[in-house]
Amino acid sequence: MKFFKPQLETIAMQYLDNTGIKPNFTNREFMNAVIIFQTALMDKMYDNQNYDFMQEEDRMKMATNCGKELHKLIHTYTNLDTHKFEDFL
Repeated sequence: MKFFKPQLETIAMQYLDNTGIKPNFTNREFMNAVIIFQTALMDKMYDNQNYDFMQEEDRMKMATNCGKELHKLIHTYTNLDTHKFEDFL
């Protein structure tokens, strides 16, 4: 995401500079952060799959499992269901 590099750097530094201050994300803002994280996670997973010369079928299984585990993690710790899009509008 080279074209968002400056914005991501600015956002990250703002959060690091304000450590200890609760950001008070709305559900929509939280989902935006999840989308950015999920995109970065999948990008790095793809690099790892290439490094391991993984076959297409295994890549798809891994991506599906990753998505399921991320969904479970978010639901477990926030009680938000990322599959219910109406909760994030």
